[in-house]
Amino acid sequence: MSEAGTAPIFVVGSMRSGSTLLRLILDSHPDIASPGETGFMGGLRAVKEVPGWKSGRGWYERVGWTEPELDVRLHDFYAGIFERFARQEGKSRWAEKTPFHTEHVQEMAQVFPEALFVGIVRHPGGVATSLCRRFHYGFDEAVSYWGATNTRMVEGARAVGDRFALLRYEDLVRHGEAVLHELVQFLGAPWSPSMLNHHEVQPEKGAPRAVEGSTVTTDPIDAGRADHWWSDISIEDRRSLDRVAELAACFGYSVEEPIVRGLPRSRGDQRWLRRGGKLELPPTPATAVAHDNAVLMAQGDPVELARRLLKVEQALARARSRRAVRFADAVRTVQHGRSLHDLRKAYAMVRGADGGATASR
Repeated sequence: MSEAGTAPIFVVGSMRSGSTLLRLILDSHPDIASPGETGFMGGLRAVKEVPGWKSGRGWYERVGWTEPELDVRLHDFYAGIFERFARQEGKSRWAEKTPFHTEHVQEMAQVFPEALFVGIVRHPGGVATSLCRRFHYGFDEAVSYWGATNTRMVEGARAVGDRFALLRYEDLVRHGEAVLHELVQFLGAPWSPSMLNHHEVQPEKGAPRAVEGSTVTTDPIDAGRADHWWSDISIEDRRSLDRVAELAACFGYSVEEPIVRGLPRSRGDQRWLRRGGKLELPPTPATAVAHDNAVLMAQGDPVELARRLLKVEQALARARSRRAVRFADAVRTVQHGRSLHDLRKAYAMVRGADGGATASR
């Protein structure tokens, strides 16, 4: 196989962008193994910058190590973990998908210089609606999340250039075979029709019925999901989308309608994929302030940070106390679980009791 055909693959994108669907499709390829989300970059970053300690950055230099030397060790350690998983699956190559890894594209490219990256993006209205329904976000909050996450993804994509390819969720579900043909070409992998039948491949290999994000593995690719969310949002919600209108336009989206226009392309681009070096950001992304505030908050006054965290925890507690939320959590527990303990835990959630304490009785 070519060098590109053996390289690790990192899938990145916001929550509810279709990244789990893409992972299941890749995992259905006979050569590629892609586990559930690992979040391993949080652990890798913690090795390089010890959390909770003002002297944690660059600690390895005090014992005579350079960052490139440490990167080689980290590469070998984490690649070894994923390579063993791939071998156990009978595959020759591995892929990994975790949404918050959009923050780490450049660092992943540094530690894994052979890796290829696949980004997936979805209309901000579709993402925001799904976040509100699945994870109880406020619509404004979800729109801000979409903007900040995709801004960071494009920044990382531009930095790694041709090692990054972007596709859109709407194109994947409407033109699956054409999009996937281009994708495997980018990855240096042979075409396999099994990618179009992930809903059959996954159950056959023993995958759970529901995986991350409550994605059902037996659901086939469904073009109807591309814009069904439009009828669920209010006029006020549509106004909220105006804040990310310029960024959305960079991906071919209009916030005034669910219609998806052609992906902006430069000469030499593929039909459905766009290389990272050719992606663009608006001159002043509307989400830049929101992203910077998150960084400043983490580095700010500890008392103020504690106050804000308490406020968030109280808001989460109020949300979790609602019966509709408890019922949704119970359904997800049943979907993911397979034991009597899981059923008892789900029953406790619906009743409003402490799931763990009640289920253990």
